[in-house]
Amino acid sequence: MTKVQDIVFAALSGLHKRNGVLSVDLDERVRPDFSVLFAMPADRGDVLRVKLEEYLERLMVGLSDEQELVARGTLNLGARPVLGSLTERMEVLAAELHVDRRTVRRRMNEAYRNMAIRAERGDAALTGDGYGGKGWYVDVFDVVLRLDRPTPEAIERRTIVVTAPSLERITTSVDVPRHPHADTAPRPELETEIVFGGLLAGRGRGSTTNFSLDIDLPRTMARGDRHTYELISRIPPGQAMAPRYVCVPYRSCRYFVLRVRFDPEHLPDAVWKHDGVPHSVVHDGYPAKELLQPDGAHEVVVEFRDLLNGCAYGVQWA
Repeated sequence: MTKVQDIVFAALSGLHKRNGVLSVDLDERVRPDFSVLFAMPADRGDVLRVKLEEYLERLMVGLSDEQELVARGTLNLGARPVLGSLTERMEVLAAELHVDRRTVRRRMNEAYRNMAIRAERGDAALTGDGYGGKGWYVDVFDVVLRLDRPTPEAIERRTIVVTAPSLERITTSVDVPRHPHADTAPRPELETEIVFGGLLAGRGRGSTTNFSLDIDLPRTMARGDRHTYELISRIPPGQAMAPRYVCVPYRSCRYFVLRVRFDPEHLPDAVWKHDGVPHSVVHDGYPAKELLQPDGAHEVVVEFRDLLNGCAYGVQWA
């Protein structure tokens, strides 16, 4: 762990004792090296408690439902406080989750570690700012690109995490670059359909190659909620596809996995990976030194974590 992670993990492990964040001696239990992350030196009493609770809420964004339940329960943060010892709160959680107390403690430590990691990254990773508005970020982006179909199609599944107090609609975008040998062809088109997780509320076109989708979520989401939706994007019949699939994030993306399934009748001569490169590198189209080898199913799989906004990640072939 890094220094900030050490500080936060140790602080959380101390805060859960006695009545957690509701303890009367909170001022003495919040160490200066921890409080400096979210409060002013002079903050005491209820002011410190409110700022601490707001900070913990931000650190819990993106936890799994079970981890968040355990973190809230052990820290005594939420609508159902259990006054008493940590042991008593862990027994309540064990009964609710139908597990033993040792499992609850393991889940608690997992949640605290993830919260400490988010503290190290800072709030920038949790703001949810980006193209299409504020209030959410992409936790998992899972793509299967099928080139063995009559026309190329990308099956795209995203799990988002809400950072706004409430969220009802999101906007996403995709670029469909022209094929390098089709400069005189009509401007690219794209067919899309939502498989599950939302309703199409509108389409837009930011440029000749950029397409945007407004998606209404199934219900109003609250801060910390996780939601998964899936859509399929298809290149129309007769339109050539540029030999690449890259993600250039314009909002935070924690994890991206891409599987490309090639047509066995038209296998590429070379396949390579882009791992956080400028888009000009992709546009140039020169193979990387290390090539990817499709497996027996004519597939390559790549994965990336903590993507940098504006950089390109994905697969290109020739």
